[in-house]
Amino acid sequence: MTSTATARGKTRKSEGASYQMYIDGKFVGAKDGKTFDVYDPSTEGVIAKVPAAGPVDVDRAVKAAHRAFYEGGWKNVSAQERGRILFRIADRIRARRSELAELETVNSGKPIVESEYDMDDAAPCYEYYGGLATRSTAR
Repeated sequence: MTSTATARGKTRKSEGASYQMYIDGKFVGAKDGKTFDVYDPSTEGVIAKVPAAGPVDVDRAVKAAHRAFYEGGWKNVSAQERGRILFRIADRIRARRSELAELETVNSGKPIVESEYDMDDAAPCYEYYGGLATRSTAR
């Protein structure tokens, strides 16, 4: 199924792609196999099919995150390196600003100008918290 949307006067044609969840280092579907369609609100066309995560999937994701933090290496990552990771995320948002803004517009139906503002606002947020990484104290 295809849909089109307009962002900055450009017509974008999207194939209804299928996506999976990222849990425990793997891309997986919902345990029960259920999915749902994601619609472009400007055209009502399907832009994606995604897993319909249920309680079992949420539990699986929470357990994986807990293991990654407590048994994996994340708890051993220094505050400095955590800050650097957040700065790299900000850099990647800026590098893909136009693509991310267009995707947000197609997904949410908001004007492209607002989506561009969201991208311009998101990168500094990551930098702000990246800068705080070495200034916070655990209690």
